[in-house]
Amino acid sequence: MTEATRSLVLRHWALANARDWDTFAELLHPGLSYEVPQTREYIEGGPGYLEMFRTWPGAWQAEIRELVCETDRAVCIIDFVVGGETMTGISVFGLDGGRIASVTDYWPEPYEPPPRATPLLKRRPA
Repeated sequence: MTEATRSLVLRHWALANARDWDTFAELLHPGLSYEVPQTREYIEGGPGYLEMFRTWPGAWQAEIRELVCETDRAVCIIDFVVGGETMTGISVFGLDGGRIASVTDYWPEPYEPPPRATPLLKRRPA
C-alpha cells in the first residue's frame, strides 16, 4: 500500500503541474480538509482544494525534493517555484479510500498570504 500512496502523491503534483484539473479532481476525496497552520487558512471540501490550485496566480511549478510514505499518510517536501522565487513547502497528506482526504501545508518562511481568487479559501481569526 505504501507504493499506492507514493503513486497518488506523485500523481497529485504531476497533474497540478500539468494543469490537468479534470484528472486532478479524481484524486480528491469530496470531504477533503486543507489547512495552512501558519496563515490560519483552510478549505473544506475537495472542490475548494481544486479551485485553490486552479486559480493560483502565476506560472508556478512544484518540484518534489523528498517524499516519505506510509499506508495512508505521506509527507512531501517541495520546491514551489513562481516568478523566479523558490519557496520550500512541506505537505502532509492523509488518504481515505485511495483518495486524498486531508492536506496540511507548512511553509518554513514567514509570510502573509497573497490575495486569493477563490472565496473557498478561508482564514481563521488570529
